[in-house]
Order: sequence, then structure tokens, then C-alpha cells
Amino acid sequence: MIFSNDKNDCIDSITKVLESTASWRRVLVPKFNDPRNMRAAETLEKLAVDAANLTDEQWSDLKPHFSGWASEKWRSSLSQASRSVGFHHRAKDLNFFVKVLLQNLSPANAA
Repeated sequence: MIFSNDKNDCIDSITKVLESTASWRRVLVPKFNDPRNMRAAETLEKLAVDAANLTDEQWSDLKPHFSGWASEKWRSSLSQASRSVGFHHRAKDLNFFVKVLLQNLSPANAA
């Protein structure tokens, strides 16, 4: 399978991870007495919808890092950013999420 490096593929990957992480947070709600899980799930679902409106500026910032779903660095950084929603940061907008994702993708955060 060949992945293209276009904005729609980027949006799709962001949306899928945000939706998946929201589902995971919802599973945790009855297991733990932590209201952050439900708030995080709701925020993640909102961000997943908002991802469709990724601006050209946000795409321009992400494009150098997006080499498709096959990129381990992309998947790992996106997963880390989505898991931090509602726990390590309380941002509720896509712009802040993209900034967190970019921080995770930066060479300074390479492990």
C-alpha cells in the first residue's frame, strides 16, 4: 500500500487516532473513579470532528513530519498527543492539539 503525503491523509490519521483514544477513554470510565476520562473522551471526540478543518497553516507545520501512517514516529507522536488530552493539558481546540503534536514530533523529543 502506498501512502501519499497529502493533507487529507494527515487529517484522516489524526481523526482515527483521536476517535480511537476517545473510545479507549470511555472504556476506562467505569473502571476508574476519575472524571478526567469522560472529559477527555468528550474533548477527543470534538477534536476528531474539528480535525476536518485543519488549516493550511497547521498542515504546513505538520507536512514536514507527515510521511504517512507507516511512519512509526508519526504514529507514536500522534498517540502520545492524543493520550495527553485531558490529563497533561486541558486544551480543547485543534490549534493547541496541533502544537502539542508538533512538540512531540520535534527532534528534541526523539527517544
